[in-house]
Amino acid sequence: MNKKNTLFKNTIYKSMLSIVNIVVPIMIGPYIMRLLDVDLYGIYNRVFADFQMFLAFAGFGVYTLGVREISKIRDDKKKVSKLFTNLFTISMISNLLVLILYVIYSLIISTGMARTLYLVMTIQIFANIFYVEFVNEALENYKFITIKSIIVKIIYFLSILLAVRNPNDIVIYAVIVSLTSFLNNIISFIYAKSKIKFDFKNLEFKKYLKPLVAVLIITNVDLLYGQLDRVMLGKYANDVSVTIYYTAYYLVSTLASIPYAIINISIPRLSYLLKNKGKEVYEEKLNNSISSLLFIIVPMCLGVFVLAKEIIILYAGEKYLAAIIPLMVACIIRIFISLESVLNNLVMYPNNREDRILKISLICGTSNLMINYLLVIFKIFSPTTALATTGLVELIVFITHYIYAKKKMNINIQVFNKKNMTYIILSFLFIPISLLIRKLNLGFYITMILIMTVCILFYFIVLYIKKDNNLIFILDKFKGRKLKE
Repeated sequence: MNKKNTLFKNTIYKSMLSIVNIVVPIMIGPYIMRLLDVDLYGIYNRVFADFQMFLAFAGFGVYTLGVREISKIRDDKKKVSKLFTNLFTISMISNLLVLILYVIYSLIISTGMARTLYLVMTIQIFANIFYVEFVNEALENYKFITIKSIIVKIIYFLSILLAVRNPNDIVIYAVIVSLTSFLNNIISFIYAKSKIKFDFKNLEFKKYLKPLVAVLIITNVDLLYGQLDRVMLGKYANDVSVTIYYTAYYLVSTLASIPYAIINISIPRLSYLLKNKGKEVYEEKLNNSISSLLFIIVPMCLGVFVLAKEIIILYAGEKYLAAIIPLMVACIIRIFISLESVLNNLVMYPNNREDRILKISLICGTSNLMINYLLVIFKIFSPTTALATTGLVELIVFITHYIYAKKKMNINIQVFNKKNMTYIILSFLFIPISLLIRKLNLGFYITMILIMTVCILFYFIVLYIKKDNNLIFILDKFKGRKLKE
């Protein structure tokens, strides 16, 4: 099969999965936020923020290293089997050790409802032992990943509707979330094992420990950003502030999962191209991926920005109106985060510059921590200020990586070319368009629909007139499919 067609099909599968990951939360989120008690849901989000800190270390960097390394040797089944066995065994040990530490921590620092929620989430750390999706990602088994995930999401959706019926059902909700994670991981494990056999002969833990520790530190440096904000809000503000921050951050990141499919799909492919096809082919695919990402992520973020009020009211209800401004801030910083993600995953990792990521991320992450404490001292620490400072730090990380890639690595990376700037300019024009429409005072739903319609038409009509290749490529693909039918 043509590699370009394979990449397109994989992108379609990942996009389908991303759509499901958007639709289910959008459908179930309003139900949960309106039903569950505000304070109980705040406790849940505070506990969940702490839990995610442990979960990040439990994985020990296996997922990231696994995708990168297996993608390089995917044509050699024996080597894949050996690497898979080593990584799985290391992951199992690290998850069990973190599980013990997590239980001790939860028993020491929590009581009552919080302790119950902490202990329920141990299910997810145990489930993480079987999280071997890195194999399916590296081998580009996106059809399986998509079908499996859709089925699991449907089960989750129905379980929530059937079991969570009262404002105090927070424990039931936590149990369903945790069991869903276990189901998803165990299915992936069974499928991966049907394709790859374990090979426990001559295990080489020492060979992988050093790169795993490096990846672990690099990936967990990100905890000094959004995750740190939530933990500190729970400690220095209140539990409801964690929910407000999480709602804004989660809504944007969920919507961004569709364009992020472009990054995820490109990681194994670009690693392979760089090693086997040379720098020029790699740079061409890299810039195509950047352009495709900005083509979607920028208008999506600005679209949510101009409709932040309507989205919060529809999704969370009027008791969470305080999340409107944080959502607007989250939309802007998501653009910075997306660009940083491109440079980390598609430039630095494939070129083995983990040390560079670690250095910059540690400096900027520590800066974010210090700024947060300054905000606490001056009593202005809130979801909005936490998001704003994190966004500033993410922007600095992107700029430093971008300059380094251009000047030191001599990579012809094109972020600010004419085509990409067109996407950015057209998207920011959504702001004056929406303000003009709001002056008409047409009512909540009509205003929302009109803003969406006008902005979407404006964006795509201009790009069509300019014969934008990303838009033309998509149109040609669907035209070709219709002709075949």
